[in-house]
Amino acid sequence: MKSEVSRISNLFRTEMKLLSLVLSSIRRHKHNAASVLSISFILFFAGRGITEAHLPAIPFLRGGYSSYSVPAAKPMGLGMKPIGKLYGLANLKRTLTHIGEKIRLKPQQTQSKEAEGNRHLDEVLGAFTRVLNGNDIDTAQLLKACKAHLKLMKSGGASLRLVAKDLESNLLKAEKPFKKAPKQGKTLYSLLESERHSGIHKEGNELENESAAMGLLWIRRSLAFQLDLFESSLLSENGKHPGVAAIDAYEKHLSPYHGWMLQKVFPLSLSAMPKRSSFISAFGGRDEPVSPAHEEEIVRKLSALLKTWRPIIKRWSNDFESLNLEDTRPA
Repeated sequence: MKSEVSRISNLFRTEMKLLSLVLSSIRRHKHNAASVLSISFILFFAGRGITEAHLPAIPFLRGGYSSYSVPAAKPMGLGMKPIGKLYGLANLKRTLTHIGEKIRLKPQQTQSKEAEGNRHLDEVLGAFTRVLNGNDIDTAQLLKACKAHLKLMKSGGASLRLVAKDLESNLLKAEKPFKKAPKQGKTLYSLLESERHSGIHKEGNELENESAAMGLLWIRRSLAFQLDLFESSLLSENGKHPGVAAIDAYEKHLSPYHGWMLQKVFPLSLSAMPKRSSFISAFGGRDEPVSPAHEEEIVRKLSALLKTWRPIIKRWSNDFESLNLEDTRPA
């Protein structure tokens, strides 16, 4: 009985000492509490066969941290010995230090909405700058850039939801044939030419609805629409209201190729365009108005993106026209 009371008493003192060390670690290093407690959990089982070789495989260590690493070199005499037996639970501080040396945790970097919005714009701009390879459009880079742009479009709010959905479905059409033969479709021209020679399209310029050509045709029209919309409404404070700019751009780039139903639905969705400042804030990853400096930065990046689009869209149109793939039938 005495021995049992003594054992429980010792365990209680050990737990109290451990709790003190954990709280001290949180205060000193501002660790994520869940991760510190995860390490503490290891300590409770340190005398039961847990070795330093097991540490990187313990999944709950990852909670609250972006990454961890285990040094390749191991100190002499360590490796497969149970950690609890190296120092014993009587010296918890030294045991905790040992585990801290074995697992180098990096606190997760939390990004502000502002930084996240800027990152999306940077990704899209960077991706599109790699699309043109001389006079050719690199198909893989084009699809990658359009996928990055799709994320940005989805952040634009309800007014661009239909445009984003349309872009997403056409991206799927374009990706399927390219993934089947990426070398054959390395450039946009070679991909379109390969499809043309396969006999998938009907006589003249009537494209197969599920073809890469059909998807890429509508993606190009969508980017041309967006270029006009953003250029005439967002780049200058004296520009058109986004709602007016969207209808004008729609009439020019999309309406001629839409059937009766789409001509009713699309303008209705575009009528919900917010004012310029709200639009810019959305692209900057914010729900509320951004600072003048941040707005200037967003506009500068949008301007650079639109300048990148122009030569791409021109080359894109030339490739379609030279292969007689400019399908003008109403959708």
